[in-house]
Amino acid sequence: MDLLGKDAITLEKDKQVTKFQEGILPWAIQNPTALVFDEYDAGRPDVMFVIQRVLEVDGRLTLLDQNRVLTPNPFFRLFATANTVGLGDSTGLYHGTQQINQGQMDRWQIVSCLNYLSVELETKVVLSKVKNLDNKKGSEIVKNMIELANLTREGFKNGDISNLMSPRTVISWAENYQIFSDLVSSFELSFLNKCDETEKPIIAEYFQRCFDQETSDSISNLIDQD
Repeated sequence: MDLLGKDAITLEKDKQVTKFQEGILPWAIQNPTALVFDEYDAGRPDVMFVIQRVLEVDGRLTLLDQNRVLTPNPFFRLFATANTVGLGDSTGLYHGTQQINQGQMDRWQIVSCLNYLSVELETKVVLSKVKNLDNKKGSEIVKNMIELANLTREGFKNGDISNLMSPRTVISWAENYQIFSDLVSSFELSFLNKCDETEKPIIAEYFQRCFDQETSDSISNLIDQD
């Protein structure tokens, strides 16, 4: 109902009148609008089939209850983002997602994959969020944070660990570093405490590779136990 629309009670000349209120999709399709469906692979099947109508070549949307056929504005554009590219998730990392109907995937004319940014670009993103670190010393610290994040991403890809640091996690680490003024404590609070106990020694080793400083007793003990 939120997507297509629903009947709503409105007041006209002091009288209650039931009128159809357009949802986001009928409104957007008639306007020069870019509509973005985030987390697309978490959509329910019945909802996805509604969207599938718009993905046809002519892109017309039929509102059966209203006996109306909507023709898209020439400048209407539809985008969707998904972590699994419609293939579903077997790792459990993106729980709640599901496979997208192949017939629907065939209707998307352009599919683009976005990998992680380079260290330089990701550094700019983090510094734009944590402006107090936008100096020579702070930039070096953030670069090392991102180098560590890249190690976790490679470790995840190789099956060594089951969790990884996203750019959002790096930003959280940088923000916590501002609060606690301690790299190790902020790292533990932002990422390490989320990890499986058996994988913490590997992650602690990543930390020591990227930061030339003494680690906390908790991290050092993890490495010694390994």
